[in-house]
Amino acid sequence: MPAPGTSTSTRPPASRTGGAAGALAAAWAARPDLSPWIHSLKVFGAAMLALYAALALGLPRPYWALATVYLVSSPLAGATYAKGTYRVAGTLLGALCAVALVPLLVGVPVVLMAAIACWTGTLLYLSLLEPAPRNYICLLAAYTLPIVALPTVTVPGTVFAVALARIEEIVIGIVCASVVSAVVFPVRTRPALAARASTWLAHASRWIQDMLGAGVSPVRRHDSFSVLAADIVAMESQLAQLAYETDGAPALRHARALHQRMAALLPRVLALADAVAALRQSPEGLPDAVAQRLGATVAWIGATPGASRPLSACRPAGSTPPATADWHARLVAAASEYLDELDDLWQDCRLLQAGLQQGGTEPAVLRYRVEPAGRDRHHDHAQLLFRAATAGTATFVAGLLWMASGWVDGAGPVGLAALASCFIATADQPRLMAGRVVVWSVACALLASYYQFVVLVLAHDFGSLALLLFWPYLIIGALTTQSRYALFGVLLAVTSASFAGMPQFSAARFADIFNSSLASLAALCFAALWAALMQPFGRQLVAYRLARANWSDIALVAHPRAPVNSARLRGRLLDRLLRQWPPVAGRHRTGGGVAAFLAESAALVLRRACADVPAARRRTVERALAGVARYYRQCLRTGHDVAPPPALAARIDAAWTALAGPSASYPRAALAALVTLRLALYPPLTPADGAPHARH
Repeated sequence: MPAPGTSTSTRPPASRTGGAAGALAAAWAARPDLSPWIHSLKVFGAAMLALYAALALGLPRPYWALATVYLVSSPLAGATYAKGTYRVAGTLLGALCAVALVPLLVGVPVVLMAAIACWTGTLLYLSLLEPAPRNYICLLAAYTLPIVALPTVTVPGTVFAVALARIEEIVIGIVCASVVSAVVFPVRTRPALAARASTWLAHASRWIQDMLGAGVSPVRRHDSFSVLAADIVAMESQLAQLAYETDGAPALRHARALHQRMAALLPRVLALADAVAALRQSPEGLPDAVAQRLGATVAWIGATPGASRPLSACRPAGSTPPATADWHARLVAAASEYLDELDDLWQDCRLLQAGLQQGGTEPAVLRYRVEPAGRDRHHDHAQLLFRAATAGTATFVAGLLWMASGWVDGAGPVGLAALASCFIATADQPRLMAGRVVVWSVACALLASYYQFVVLVLAHDFGSLALLLFWPYLIIGALTTQSRYALFGVLLAVTSASFAGMPQFSAARFADIFNSSLASLAALCFAALWAALMQPFGRQLVAYRLARANWSDIALVAHPRAPVNSARLRGRLLDRLLRQWPPVAGRHRTGGGVAAFLAESAALVLRRACADVPAARRRTVERALAGVARYYRQCLRTGHDVAPPPALAARIDAAWTALAGPSASYPRAALAALVTLRLALYPPLTPADGAPHARH
């Protein structure tokens, strides 16, 4: 184990770098990022290969092979493999269901449409419960059934041939995308993860400095936390992709350990920030020893990876106060404990980052023992069921409108409406996504129609067609690598391919193509408008339901005798915190966001830390926890925040007094958790008041 004051980095200091080498490194760092364009070239090559193979095999809709390439391709090879594998499985499931369902119910079209809508809604609901990329199986099966089944309603004998053709088109696209991704400039997940780790830690460093610095605006803290929350979510997604690479096992262990410690930073830094803010507002102020230690830690976190860790001599003396300590001394003790934990956690993060950059070699001994969070996520089943029902009813209503119109070629737009409804339902904010789909669909239709009627008329063979498609699809491929424009890029790629109708282009009449394009656009807009009109879950209602879920979990955790799965609770707790940022203004402050996160984290720490405490002292802590459980159950009954009773603060103080008495094993973590719990329930309101008060 390295000494606290030594550096564990293997990098040479910047001052030892030669001038020429430094200039070369600076020039290399300042180079334009060509990776999006390289990825776009690879995807375009795979798409043209898939289109050529589908045309050579005489498949009825070869443009689906082209569109599939853009649907499954990712800059990372592991993500492409994962999406391709699960897309094949989902397509097979949906196609097999179509083969079984159409001959059975073709005589009762309304019942058939209802069955298809129920299938779409049910499979979509299952996909919303499962984290990516496994949810792709159910998601693909949800909209593959209407896409395959509906065009065969008038000729049910062709359902097997249509299902087989659709499977072949999609498999061709997946195989081409996977082969090109693996052979042409493959981008493995592990090196990309190692490169991203430094960015993630830089974002974490900025957030820690914003949280612990004096005079930092709330807007800046919100922004830096939003970036860090996105990093934690993205890191979890890349961990799922790394599991599909055969050489990624060592890096996967490192990355999981880094993810656990980045998640563990959240409660420690938030609790430390609360304690420091309370000290700054107290009449005694922030002690010099704590201020020096805090400044040294923040400077070290903001320094380069090779910087030395602050010496343990910087830790303030007297961080173990007696049972009679006043509130200011308790805040000092809590701040000291959280500074110790923060130092250990950040040291571990740096070691794991260095291990990832060195190819997954084993790091030095890690100092902080992380309680792992489970993979459980918060599921608001009522909201998910409503999203699934919205997609199912959109499919059903679109099908009824098609039947009422008597339009022979209307099955395709109904299937497209089902697909769009499923994708809108998977978005974090379906109503916002619905608006974007309308705008982007109109833009995509205009661009695709222009290209089809003005540019593609010049195509006379496959080579000229590929040449004419090169420049627009090069830009489309680059768009899909940017998170802000990824959905727009994929939608543009799919609609451009389908609107163009490339295999039938030379013989198609203008009116037929125009009507088909207009119907597809109408289907997309219908799905988006239906989702917007049927979506009652605005941000305020979502925040309220998340607050109730927080109250329920805290009441369970704080109950001293209730059996709990700590790992699963931590997973749900973290997931809800990330969903609730930025916080929504409203009445549910103790249940929404930071307060609930800290209260539940403190309750978990108390239950774990007091397991070996003598029975008499443990009962005092359990009485305090029982009071916390009763308070949050009261919030659940009333449906809104209520003022925590003064008796609860007295119980928390009594627990402190009991635990801070003479003992062979001093429970510093439990004492810090008691301070955090009281601050979460009774935060200070005025700088002149040194004791915490209720926020109500």
